[in-house]
Amino acid sequence: MKRARAFTLIELLVSVSIISALISILLPAMGAARRQGLRTSCQARLRQVQQAIWAYSASNDNRVPYVVSPMTNGTSTIPGYGRAGVTDASINPYDPSKWPLSLQNLLLPLYLANAKQVFVCPAARLGWPRSGKSWELTYRDAAVNQPGGTVSLEDSYQRESFGFMDGRPMNELRVHFTGDPIRDAQIVGSSRGTYLRDLVWREGDHVLGPHDGGINVINRDFGVEFRKQDMIEDDLAASGGGVRF
Repeated sequence: MKRARAFTLIELLVSVSIISALISILLPAMGAARRQGLRTSCQARLRQVQQAIWAYSASNDNRVPYVVSPMTNGTSTIPGYGRAGVTDASINPYDPSKWPLSLQNLLLPLYLANAKQVFVCPAARLGWPRSGKSWELTYRDAAVNQPGGTVSLEDSYQRESFGFMDGRPMNELRVHFTGDPIRDAQIVGSSRGTYLRDLVWREGDHVLGPHDGGINVINRDFGVEFRKQDMIEDDLAASGGGVRF
């Protein structure tokens, strides 16, 4: 009878080393592909919100929604997502009795049916409710009460940069330079404002988003855009402590 030939120890070790090398090559590529897939899925959800805002505007004299949001820094008297000690129930963006003018209550169900999932980024690291990770909202919008929780003055830098969903005609969101270098510098800054963006977090002196440090946004030109980590630090005045989430 012929004896079956088995692997030698050297052949086994060579096979193991080849498999290990292949795994070390493939795993980063698979991880990158997965992260890209999450970024693309997030952008697809933002496009659904973008289309819903457009439909709202078409039904309301070409005006953007007038939004009052719980996703603000808040104050000692006004609850906001960024304020320590407030309950999840008090900042529930889907509660029409507490936040009738939240973007979620304005768009659901008329313009988005009951598709609450479009307000959740699949790569999110923060969200509402803050207890647990079964999030129902992971984006921050340009509500009229941004960023601190109180309604900012018309034509102010805060209103134009962070709170421009104030019921104005949509065409007024276009950039119009004045010739005054100081005013135009502010206009350039406000032109980076976003209708909706991923929530961010701070690590030391840096601001990070859920997509390799960057974020997806609905930009001022009403397009869906990815912004890298260094860009969002400039946009959100991170060095001055102006951003919390």
